[in-house]
Amino acid sequence: TIPVEPVKRETIVVDAEATGVVEPINVIEVKAKSSGQIVAMPVETGTFVKAGDLLVQLDTRDTRNSYAQAKADLDAAVIKQRVSKTARDRASQLFKERIITSAENEAAEVDYANAQATVLRNRAALDLRQQGLDEAPVRAPVGGTGIEKALSAGQVTAPGRGPLGARPTR
Repeated sequence: TIPVEPVKRETIVVDAEATGVVEPINVIEVKAKSSGQIVAMPVETGTFVKAGDLLVQLDTRDTRNSYAQAKADLDAAVIKQRVSKTARDRASQLFKERIITSAENEAAEVDYANAQATVLRNRAALDLRQQGLDEAPVRAPVGGTGIEKALSAGQVTAPGRGPLGARPTR
């Protein structure tokens, strides 16, 4: 007689053993664009991350203060530009009526041009401060497994200096 068993669903597990070193296919070194103290680092070595997952959160207090200062500087520069434009227009009219000299008229023109340049510089500074705020959360550029943590919570990082957080691989 042949033994008979009813058919049933089971999981088959295959174990493989090998010696050697496991090497990642594609190593991506993640660096911070902003500087600051690391306040959170939720990814551990060996953790799988998806693109966009938070790797590191930098403290934003200094960056927010710098942003507020840059915003105040821009607001003041815009008001100065407005006042300089009014003064330039008034000087131009007075020069046409021959009440002021050409040197006084030119000084008003130069003051207005300087005010415009200050507004442009302050807009650029504000944009840089905004980028600093936007870059405080360092996110995974691609999905993969974290293979190394060069820093830990509490340490301070400088922009673009050395690896930061986990280095995901694909």
